[in-house]
Amino acid sequence: MLLLAPLISFAQDAHYWSSEYNAGGFFAPGAVIANNRDSGVLFYNPALLAVSQRNAAAIGGNIYQVNQIRIKDGTGSGKNLVSNNASVVPQMISGSYTLKTPRALTFAYALINTPLLYYQTSQRADTKQNVLDDSYSPGNEVYVGQYTAQNNVYESGAVLSTGFKLSSRFAIGFKLEGLVHNQRYNTSYTSRALLNTGPDTLLPPIVNSEAMYNVSYYSAGARLSAGLAYEAGPHHLGLLITSPLLHVMGSGTIVSDNLLSNIQLTPGEPFNLLANTRQTGLHANYKQPFNVSAGYHYDYGKGQLAITAAWFAAMKEYNIITPHAGFFIRPDTGSNNATPDLLRLRDARRSLLNISLGLTYQLQPAVAGYVAFRTDFAYNGTQVPDNTKSGYTANISSWNLYHLQLGANLKKKQYNLRAGLLLSYGQTQHYPQPLNFDDPHEDNLLVGKSGLVKGHSITAGIMLAFIHNL
Repeated sequence: MLLLAPLISFAQDAHYWSSEYNAGGFFAPGAVIANNRDSGVLFYNPALLAVSQRNAAAIGGNIYQVNQIRIKDGTGSGKNLVSNNASVVPQMISGSYTLKTPRALTFAYALINTPLLYYQTSQRADTKQNVLDDSYSPGNEVYVGQYTAQNNVYESGAVLSTGFKLSSRFAIGFKLEGLVHNQRYNTSYTSRALLNTGPDTLLPPIVNSEAMYNVSYYSAGARLSAGLAYEAGPHHLGLLITSPLLHVMGSGTIVSDNLLSNIQLTPGEPFNLLANTRQTGLHANYKQPFNVSAGYHYDYGKGQLAITAAWFAAMKEYNIITPHAGFFIRPDTGSNNATPDLLRLRDARRSLLNISLGLTYQLQPAVAGYVAFRTDFAYNGTQVPDNTKSGYTANISSWNLYHLQLGANLKKKQYNLRAGLLLSYGQTQHYPQPLNFDDPHEDNLLVGKSGLVKGHSITAGIMLAFIHNL
């Protein structure tokens, strides 16, 4: 089974705080755990609905965003892997309403669109180099290699939350969130060399190694959150506990093709292999862990200082999609027990702690300035993925991200208008190459010896949010 060379695709798809609307978002309206004394319709901590108690509607989103992921020498010397993307992304539509009851009860709803990743890249080699054993193909061969990868991830959700006061200082709230996670993951390579058979052969034999893995799926689930808020003059505290994502339904498709032709692992003994399958209607189950967020805001003079921390539990390795034990390696041997392990899409997560710092300052009576910073650590760590395991890894980013927000909020009687600049950056010195066109040989199935290279991601965007007080 080790003769089926693994395909791997890397990008920033292993983070919890990539979206601007999260426990540490701060600049995005409502993206707080403790009371920010500011505009917001759907608060991440539902207990803050009881503190706000307003009827409002909001439309918020990233109006324009550009992103680049660059892997230096990703498939060999000078052969960088680069993915560029520009997008216009409406992110949220939300509203809130307060019932005038003896104990005021506030409800909020939202539809949220979260594009997490768009990664698409390709690279090619066309050279003359010594690829095959000189015992049967002396000298340099004509060599052509090609690699492509695509990993697109986005989520859509609906949120319903409510909050009410327990006392003049305490408030409590509850939130129900439905989430649909979608991923389309494609990766493929071809690596081919022409035998040196002499000038009399017009069309020489080809030594070929190629593989393709294509998976697309959706997974729907729900999670519950309970929040608590505390008010004491200039001090504001909040706590939010969120359940793991409870699976509701999901379906996916896997297509895979692997071919080895005339590979001579032992000189004089050509080896050939074909493995091909397409499986549809597979059960898909994407998971998210239990997490706890806490926030503290302090009012000072003309502004507020905020700190938020969120802890995410670890998750043991599991399969997002497990294929059936159907025909894969051909010809059929009558035993297909290895198929699920070879083609599974797996995921695993370490526990981590993200931290956010924010600061507001009243620039004018109606204008407040914002600055915020947050960590966004990769939940699979920064270590090289364990490619000795069978199957494919859904999320294998190898860098941490850091986000910076700069902006201002214009506050009027009937509305709030917020605009700002969003920046994020992440880099690593230990990015594993998916393959290496520098040294393809038969003993490595013509994919080369992968090394560790530099990689980085940078994103810049403009966010605009409008809140109308009804």
